Amino acid sequence: MLPGNPFLKGFSQTPSGTIFDSARVEQLRKGPLADLADVDAASALARLTWDELLNYGTEQKNLRLDNAEIASALRTLRAVLGRLRIVFDPPFRDQSGFHQYWKSRGMSDAGGWAKRRAYLAGLFEPVLTQLETIEDLQTGQQADRDGAGGQITEVTRRRLIDGLDAVRKKIMDERAETGASVERPALFWWGTLDEVAFLDRLYSLDQLPSRDPRYPTARLDLIQHCINHDDFPADWIYWDDRFGIGAHDGRLLRFLAETLHPVVRPEQVEVRHLHAFYNAVLAHDGYELVQVGQISGAPLFAGHRIGGGVSGTMKNIIFAADGPKPKIVLEDAVNNDIRIERNADNCLVYDRPLHPEGLTWADLLSWWRDRQSLPAEMSDLDAGRDLCNRLWKSLASEPEQALFRAYARTYLLREDTVRCPALIPQVYLHYDPQTRRQRGGKDSVLGRERMDFLLLLPHNTRVVLEVDGQQHYADGMGAGAAASPRLYSKMAAEDRALRLKGYEVYRFGGHELTRNEAAVTAMLQDFFETLLAKHPFTTP
Repeated sequence: MLPGNPFLKGFSQTPSGTIFDSARVEQLRKGPLADLADVDAASALARLTWDELLNYGTEQKNLRLDNAEIASALRTLRAVLGRLRIVFDPPFRDQSGFHQYWKSRGMSDAGGWAKRRAYLAGLFEPVLTQLETIEDLQTGQQADRDGAGGQITEVTRRRLIDGLDAVRKKIMDERAETGASVERPALFWWGTLDEVAFLDRLYSLDQLPSRDPRYPTARLDLIQHCINHDDFPADWIYWDDRFGIGAHDGRLLRFLAETLHPVVRPEQVEVRHLHAFYNAVLAHDGYELVQVGQISGAPLFAGHRIGGGVSGTMKNIIFAADGPKPKIVLEDAVNNDIRIERNADNCLVYDRPLHPEGLTWADLLSWWRDRQSLPAEMSDLDAGRDLCNRLWKSLASEPEQALFRAYARTYLLREDTVRCPALIPQVYLHYDPQTRRQRGGKDSVLGRERMDFLLLLPHNTRVVLEVDGQQHYADGMGAGAAASPRLYSKMAAEDRALRLKGYEVYRFGGHELTRNEAAVTAMLQDFFETLLAKHPFTTP
């Protein structure tokens, strides 16, 4: 690959020496690449596409991509940004479409070049800004800039270096007990790679400076001193400010997580002991490494503040009831297994294991396909419409429908966004075996029985969305209904209880969801983009 661009191949950056890697781009459209995070891939592809469209819209000299390649790049960029929950839907699909668009919008007259430049900046700059925000949140650099960085002390960093001998001994002891080779593991941070190959996975070494005046880049510097002569100490990375491991919490956590990556360290005995060691040391400063995914059965890790999310393991989700209340019994009280004895057809039950990344729309679609025996040739988009139609039936009010419709159109009903979080309506939180009628109209002693919407996000993060109609805050209905301090206090107490369990709770007034549809949709899209950027979905 050419330096700084993972989607161009060749011997130079000139058009004649550049080849667009269409196979790699198509592979990226279908799913994350093993060697490049989606956020980095999207950033590189956005910059390349922006540059090419800018060139095409102005001088049209030295174009590196033709019309079909631009179409491929834009199609893949939409798919990757969709996986990252960033909305990107330009009104054209290739160079010729861009040409027709600018002609139809008056960008061909005097000052056309400037207008086209400004338009492209307005299209791509917000995307790159959101990508930078996601990367900051994933690595912790945003916390560093806000003054929350540096929580990991010098003592902790020193322990991470000095404690490796004890980890080596534990690995050797376990291997001896199992009859495996007791060869002393090296446990270098670069694993089975070398320092340059490892750091290539995290940094643009060709863009970083050299410490040796004989070489122009960090890559050539490291090749000379880490490979050719091996005259750097093993822990030099902790003190080299080019990489920020010694100064930024986020960069240190990302670095440590990468040392456990299966490409870097395929021996899972080493991964298990190192992971336990890292967490024991990091816990003193409020951090841990948690599993966020897997590749071929091997875990992937990311840094996380201790204390976030909801404790416990999800066993099943009972949701989207569109008829009489289901009757639930304990089929196995020892294992806490439930069975719906009556009205099972009126609700849905998701009972598959929850992945560390949460419950995605792809997970829910896979379950729905199996439950409904949908034909294999049915597209994800059509299967998604079928599932959305069923979920829609459980929505009892216009404000709830407005919220679900905005989320579905923005994230769910698009061919390239099946990996976004699933929005689950009408989820049972508590279960009282009696109906309200059987209780004489009284509230359940367990409090709120159902959540209007639930999102299951990475790191056991559970987000509850509530849509408040008049019955939530007033006695009676209509214009003459009186505000009820009792109902408000009840609602506030239930919210406190949820938050203390680790849930995030966000409320919408029914009135704000029944205004002009375009305004409501824009408000909800802004809310969801902000919420999901706060809890970035991590891909391999």
